[in-house]
Amino acid sequence: MKKTKYYKTEEDIPLSIVQEAALEYQSMRVILGGAKSNLKVISTENDLINLSREGIKKSTLKSLIGYLGITMEKMSTLLHMSHRNLQRKDEEELLDTLKSQKVLELAAFVKRGIDVIGNEEGFKQWLHSPIITLGNKKPIDYLDTSFGMQMVLKVLGRLEQGVYS
Repeated sequence: MKKTKYYKTEEDIPLSIVQEAALEYQSMRVILGGAKSNLKVISTENDLINLSREGIKKSTLKSLIGYLGITMEKMSTLLHMSHRNLQRKDEEELLDTLKSQKVLELAAFVKRGIDVIGNEEGFKQWLHSPIITLGNKKPIDYLDTSFGMQMVLKVLGRLEQGVYS
């Protein structure tokens, strides 16, 4: 006979995998401006795919650049877009699919970085500091390509495991 487990409070109930994923995606929404961004609720990978396809408003970039500790000019470099073209866009104008996808990847990266480092300020400092494993280059300089982002995520993973990087 299966034993039923009773919990004293809601906080004692373990989160399901779906609930954990939903919380992670909501953190991304916060990084992209939260309620001010007018982003729909993000709770699954399908929501991310649909959001990438529909496009993300330029206004979401302001919140993201704050978390990254960069300028709009640097953001345009990460998005492979001229700074002038980015400036011309209206705040409510949607970014194309590839740029929207990149913004979502950057938001996921920020969330992971803050989780590993422990706080937003420490993450920004780490992001803008030369790292030996990266050839004494700054992690921010690798975020313009998927391969570079994967490499920096590996460094974060090593940090999380306590491996000197």
